[in-house]
Amino acid sequence: MKKILKGILWIGCIGLLSFAYEDYLLSEFYVQTSKGVVMDKGVVKKIKNTYGNFIEEKEYWMTVNNERFVISKGQYDGVELETEVKVSRTKHGNLIE
Repeated sequence: MKKILKGILWIGCIGLLSFAYEDYLLSEFYVQTSKGVVMDKGVVKKIKNTYGNFIEEKEYWMTVNNERFVISKGQYDGVELETEVKVSRTKHGNLIE
């Protein structure tokens, strides 16, 4: 009887861990995709507070289908207005095709 209970307990633990790992993978590698025409792009000065040091840096952005994406300077230079783009947003950054 103890062996059966231990087996059921192990199977239950493995099942719970697999569900938790699946949720972790979904949250870590989720991709949000938006396809459309670049309507607007610009540069904003943003003030950051890093451990009490106030730093002013430029933030580059573009608008696709009324969604605002913060992008890098290289992506900003490569994108032109009124062009068709596909933007894939992940936890680690943006991919523009």
